[in-house]
Amino acid sequence: MSVDTQTQVKNAASQLSVGYVSFGRATFDIEAANQLSAESREVLKRQPNQWHFIDSLVVDPQSAEAAAQQLSGKIDVLLCQFTTFVDARYIDILASELKVPCILWAIREPNQKFGERLSLNSLTGANAAGQRLRNMGIPFRLVYGNADEPSFEDSLQVALRFWAAWRKLQQFHVITLGDAPEGFFFSQPSASVCRQLGIDITHLDLNDTFQRAASVSETVSDVEIEQIKQQVRAIEHLPPESVKKFAQMISVLKAELHQLKADAVAVRCWPEFFTEFGAAACSTISALTDTGIMGSCEADVLGSLSMDVLYQLTGSPAYLGDLVEVREEEGAVVFWHCGAGAFSLARNDTGAVAGKHPNREIGFTLEFGLKPGRISLLRIGEDQGGQVRALIGSGEVLDVPQRFRGTSACVRLDGDADVAKRVVNVMEAGFEPHYAFAYGDAVEELARVLTLMKIPVTRF
Repeated sequence: MSVDTQTQVKNAASQLSVGYVSFGRATFDIEAANQLSAESREVLKRQPNQWHFIDSLVVDPQSAEAAAQQLSGKIDVLLCQFTTFVDARYIDILASELKVPCILWAIREPNQKFGERLSLNSLTGANAAGQRLRNMGIPFRLVYGNADEPSFEDSLQVALRFWAAWRKLQQFHVITLGDAPEGFFFSQPSASVCRQLGIDITHLDLNDTFQRAASVSETVSDVEIEQIKQQVRAIEHLPPESVKKFAQMISVLKAELHQLKADAVAVRCWPEFFTEFGAAACSTISALTDTGIMGSCEADVLGSLSMDVLYQLTGSPAYLGDLVEVREEEGAVVFWHCGAGAFSLARNDTGAVAGKHPNREIGFTLEFGLKPGRISLLRIGEDQGGQVRALIGSGEVLDVPQRFRGTSACVRLDGDADVAKRVVNVMEAGFEPHYAFAYGDAVEELARVLTLMKIPVTRF
């Protein structure tokens, strides 16, 4: 299945509830300001977010107060359009009441004739508002351009994705299916880290989930099986029982995740999935990740958060893998996992192929090398003092065949430093052995959002 990147990106940011206000002042071209505001609202309505529009221009402190009351408690982000210059009183009123991140929108000066009146002066209004927000401690982004410009839509989406990722770093609800496997101490974050990041963990009992999955009817499971046949090759070569168990398990987890309004799932994928349930968890994790619900192996909670932050910023389903090989001759490293990976990340020439677990010989897992392309890397982790920290990087997935059974990617890291030394530095710094990456150039956005959250950043 191919990825429609634009659709994926919009889906990632569409969870935000966004308020829209437009500011104007009568001493500038107020007729043009009203027309620009109306045209902008029509463009924004085509975006997938939940919008809350203030239809009339905010032209004085009284209308700013009314807009603040109308939006209070309803939005995650405020989009403020400066159709003309206005002073900072209006943003002060709105920001003081709403206390949400802002996107300041400056539009282009329409008067292109030399020596004539400045008709809107939008950019100065946004400048004044940004200075006031900075002093108030309210985070903001600036976008510049007119609503009908394709580049403006891209800039707006970047800003919305940024605030979606920022929100996940403060408010993240993850389902853990079972406990971490023995010795995987890093998979369960400390209480201190959960408080720092606002992580809410809901635990599901593994054996109870197995029993509920076993009771799923064939009518329900057959729907999942037919869908998976359209996405994954060679299903017909697997024992039907392992495919049926996949369909039963994903049916149960989809319902649980929806009911609990969870952002992601972290799964104890061994040994009980093999020994008690009789199937691999890899395919379930892969299928959920492909739909935008990030799933991590080995009950890795911060791994699932790392994946979700990347998904919010890039719109690409993220991959979580072990760092298993250094290839000095290519300046690359290999990330691998034993059978999990969103179907849409597979190479086009092979697609996502169904297989059996390389160690357990139980299905079904995924078999493919990841497609070539630019990636951004993230590992949100915990230092020895119980504080949050992060590792970020960027690189290129090379156009090479599948390296090991399971799913794998050979990634050439950006930068000239010796790749083996870089790996030594990362591991000696004690970073966790699961690394997330997603397709897209988002490393600078990652650095920016982590800095905003006061999370120390190490570059790979």
